[in-house]
Amino acid sequence: MALYIFIGFIIGLAGTYYVMSLKRTPKFLASAEYWVYLRGEKLPDQSLMMDRMIGKNPYARAGQSPIGRNEGLVFSDIRLHIALVLKAKNPHAFRPDLFESHVEPTAEILAELGEAKSFVKVRYISEEPLKDKRHIQFLAHAADAISELGGGSVIFDVTEELLMSRANLSRQLSENSDATRPEMHVRTVWQPGTSGGVVQTRGLKKIGLSELTSNPIETDERMIASNVLEEAAYEVWKQGTLPESVQVTAFDDQFKVVMQPLKDGMVPVRLLRVQAT
Repeated sequence: MALYIFIGFIIGLAGTYYVMSLKRTPKFLASAEYWVYLRGEKLPDQSLMMDRMIGKNPYARAGQSPIGRNEGLVFSDIRLHIALVLKAKNPHAFRPDLFESHVEPTAEILAELGEAKSFVKVRYISEEPLKDKRHIQFLAHAADAISELGGGSVIFDVTEELLMSRANLSRQLSENSDATRPEMHVRTVWQPGTSGGVVQTRGLKKIGLSELTSNPIETDERMIASNVLEEAAYEVWKQGTLPESVQVTAFDDQFKVVMQPLKDGMVPVRLLRVQAT
């Protein structure tokens, strides 16, 4: 009898550990969002937006629109949310001084934000793993279309924590209408500490991946650490998953970026220089 009780206790303990381990495992969550600032207070007509993105897309090449059938399906996806936000009701969202310190607007952007009376929030959130990056393609072209139709000139990439001009986004799409490339969505930021700081990524959450963070480093290591981590983030974006490690090139040197267990919602990484043999 005592043996059965002991076995039951072990099974119960194992079950409890399994349940607790599931709770510690973060659920999948992809979150991509743009704020398209406008001088007016009217949401552009959705049919006009669809026409501008598909039939009259200015970045089409050889008759091929960057928004095809697969991307077009995002229009009817319940995970897509488009809404108008008025400055009168949300003045804090028009003040870059309240944003993170690494959100550094130009004088031109500051002037445009001062004139803006609203912004269109374009957001896509998925709790289910994604098969591809069609939502990324859709959102970038949607932000550009809304900005043109609404007479806007400033766009805030919420996930990447980046303020940019519409002209900047348009230039990138003109150069290459494929908006899923990592350099359009992923970057590194410096988070200073009491001594030195850490380099972190912004943008990987768009495809449901945790952001990366370096271990504390000295300020004079900031540039090289930023370049190494940015190259690693690009590789992670291309793979669409977090591997155990990636090897990248920066400043003509090889580096190995080793992923460590998730901590405080981010993935700490070790940056190791690969010694030549």
